[in-house]
Amino acid sequence: MFAPVLVMIRYSLNDSGTRFNYVLHRFSVDAWMHPLDVPQLGLAIRNSLTVAVIASLLAVLLGTPFGYALGRYRFRGKSMASSLTFLPLATPEIVMGAGLLTVSVASASTAPFKTLLPEGLLYPLGMVTVVIAHATLGLSFVIINVRARVDRETLVLEEAAKDLGAIAPTVFRTIWLPALWPGVVSGGLLVFAISLDDFVLTNFTAGSTVMFPTWAYGLLRRELPPQVDVVGVMMFAVSLVAVIAAGALGRRRGVR
Repeated sequence: MFAPVLVMIRYSLNDSGTRFNYVLHRFSVDAWMHPLDVPQLGLAIRNSLTVAVIASLLAVLLGTPFGYALGRYRFRGKSMASSLTFLPLATPEIVMGAGLLTVSVASASTAPFKTLLPEGLLYPLGMVTVVIAHATLGLSFVIINVRARVDRETLVLEEAAKDLGAIAPTVFRTIWLPALWPGVVSGGLLVFAISLDDFVLTNFTAGSTVMFPTWAYGLLRRELPPQVDVVGVMMFAVSLVAVIAAGALGRRRGVR
């Protein structure tokens, strides 16, 4: 599994002497000294980081109350809602991307959405549509992580607090918030890691906006500078830290 990553690390320290960094020629750290010395690379990374942060925040804001409700309450349709939570994870991204593209373009020609903004509610394609796509995909991760934090022990503590006279805000602040917080943060970190290098949804919804995955794909048709490997190693390290932190937080008990 890690063979491609090891190869990427090695080739980030290579100077092939040609446009395509395919052949090991001479050891060099020049690409690490000038990692953004490729046109539009800095812009692509900045846009991808911006989208990842905003998509993570949106997924957390929308997914946390839904995950809490699924775990905490019983209501009509709960089983169906729980099953639908996993649907985005099981749907091929190319299908989801095509659907989101259709929705975005249709918002410019379908009433009443076309009247809300001059060119349409979700058109033209850009960072807004990419954020919506990534937040939609990441919502399930937040819901699942938050729901997993709602356990029987926390429910018992809530009942005990109420019996002792604690009001609802105090119960949520002292019991539920510490219990849910690891799930919220771990879900957000997973969304950030997934959004950072997602290609399929980005390709469908970015339009002319420069994003790192689509920019790298277009660049590979013309050249493959070692800076791409350098940035790839950096993004792998960031994603690895995010996943490890998410796993560590997911294992923590919110209430002790």
